[in-house]
Amino acid sequence: MSAAVSLLSILPARALLGRLLTVRGALIAGWAVGIAWLHWGLGIRLPLAPMAAVLGLMGAFALLTLWRLRQDAPATQMEFLAHLLADLTAFAVLVFFSGGATNPFVSLMLMPVVIAAVSLRPRWAWLLAMVASGYYALLLFVYQPLAIADPVAAYGMHLGGMWFNFLISAALIAFFVTRMTGALRARDHELAGLREKQLRDERIVALGTQAALAAHELATPLATLQTTAHELAREFANDPDIGADCRLLEKQAQACKTILTQLAERARDTAPSPQPLDAWVAALLERWQVLRPDARVTTELAVDAHPFLPPDGLEQAVLNLLNNAADAAAVPVEFRAHADAGTLTLDIADRGPGFTPEQKAQAGRVLMRGKPGRGWGMGLALTHATLERAGGSLTLNEREGGGTRVQLVIPREQAT
Repeated sequence: MSAAVSLLSILPARALLGRLLTVRGALIAGWAVGIAWLHWGLGIRLPLAPMAAVLGLMGAFALLTLWRLRQDAPATQMEFLAHLLADLTAFAVLVFFSGGATNPFVSLMLMPVVIAAVSLRPRWAWLLAMVASGYYALLLFVYQPLAIADPVAAYGMHLGGMWFNFLISAALIAFFVTRMTGALRARDHELAGLREKQLRDERIVALGTQAALAAHELATPLATLQTTAHELAREFANDPDIGADCRLLEKQAQACKTILTQLAERARDTAPSPQPLDAWVAALLERWQVLRPDARVTTELAVDAHPFLPPDGLEQAVLNLLNNAADAAAVPVEFRAHADAGTLTLDIADRGPGFTPEQKAQAGRVLMRGKPGRGWGMGLALTHATLERAGGSLTLNEREGGGTRVQLVIPREQAT
């Protein structure tokens, strides 16, 4: 990140103005306590009326800032600079009425400069530094001195004030800078996640483009294959072995044709029609068994017949997970479906080798290499992207006795 890029272009207005409001409130409270202690506690007379007026204006400005934080409009460089200039000017006026440059708390005028240095572009930070330097130079000559008769007492108070000023300055700088850097780290983490998601989505879009081109080219040879398989199945109807294989080949070709038809409908942006949820689940399992006649599955279905419109790509996502589970181990895949008023939950479990902790952390976010079994690579990334678009979630859990359980949760309001 270049030096010219400020935190205002990264962090929201609440993150910046909210922290500045906290610092302003602390300074108002500190000045009020200090004025009361000097005037009534130590008997050092101060011009209470003008100083109270300045504190009152700072308090009103703080309330205005609090109202500003409730608005949705983003902060700008000039707005934040105006806040810092107002705080710096009010502080300089208070110092003018309480000893000018001899006031040990005069160095707190650096606080707005520090905030500007970590929040604004360099030119605005330098502008605020020059204004603060000008105020300090002016306070060397123009101020109202404190009425302290005893020089020894005045020197002791000055040293004590310098010590207390150091504590306040260190605390305020630590508070503001650590909060700002913490917010910046959180935003960097969020941006890294968005970049990772964008990279994954770009790969998926590229894959979708290639899939559409391949589907267009496959349409003609697939139709020929289906016709040939149908003719062979009829010719060898009396042969139990060859006839069964030909019928299976015909079903496989028909399933592939259905997939291409659905892909073409999505390309034409044809609106799908809702269907009963139980019928959708049954058809999904039947379609998978046609595509994977070698795989076995045990089912536990608790779904209703209410109209259901699956999110785009959900069927293929579930088929991917079923294929991955079947590839992971030779034992039957366990499939459970449960629906309530708000969500549809699908559980797919296998007895494969499972995942390493690193693979579980990256599952669905990157394309896996060195994956267990023959699956869990591109299919899992596509499934994760599909559920994310639909507002659902995908979780991976280890099973007792070995294997993996994948749970998909889909909000029904997104799909009804």
